[in-house]
Amino acid sequence: MKLFLSFLTPLFAFVVIQSALASAPVSETYSHPLLNQIYEMHSLAESGNKDATRRLVAWLEELTAEQPDNGILLVYLGSSYTLASRDAFIGPGKLRYLMAGRDCMDRAVTIRPDDPNVRFIRAINNYHLPTMFNRRSIARDDFRRLVDQLAKSPTCLDTLTSQAVYYYAGLCFAQLEEEKNARDSFQKGLDLKITGPLTAKITQELAELTPTAAGQ
Repeated sequence: MKLFLSFLTPLFAFVVIQSALASAPVSETYSHPLLNQIYEMHSLAESGNKDATRRLVAWLEELTAEQPDNGILLVYLGSSYTLASRDAFIGPGKLRYLMAGRDCMDRAVTIRPDDPNVRFIRAINNYHLPTMFNRRSIARDDFRRLVDQLAKSPTCLDTLTSQAVYYYAGLCFAQLEEEKNARDSFQKGLDLKITGPLTAKITQELAELTPTAAGQ
């Protein structure tokens, strides 16, 4: 599953997709074309496209109004709210978006606590929030749990997402001064044999990891 350009209109999305998402098995739900659309627009929003962010928030609000217990839609909405907070002017609205994003992502994980896709989106989002919002510990716990899930079921996430889990888990373990866990996690990321930017970052982190460096 892709976790983070053409835009389906909300009306078209509702007519064609709402019943499919509500009734499809989990595996089919996550591979549904709708999620590719959401992923693509979310990627545009992440890159700083404010119009994409506004449209994505509006679209996901409509979809989740129809499917309030759909964990994957909720976690994407929560992530989108935090992007809207990034774009908002300084003031109460900025904080409201951020708190709404936090609540949506937490509710999504509560609904689907064993879903690694939902937990990963919350983890990666929360990791990158400013530390003043006290969400880094949530992200660390999520990444620790995701590493445990991958140990039990290596195919529960696609390969690229698995590598991202190992990379960020390694960073979290190092921050907690758990050098062995950090080293093991980074190494698992390299063992996936992927050629890409994360591989280079993991290699660098692993080379720089020492007992004194862990925790910095």
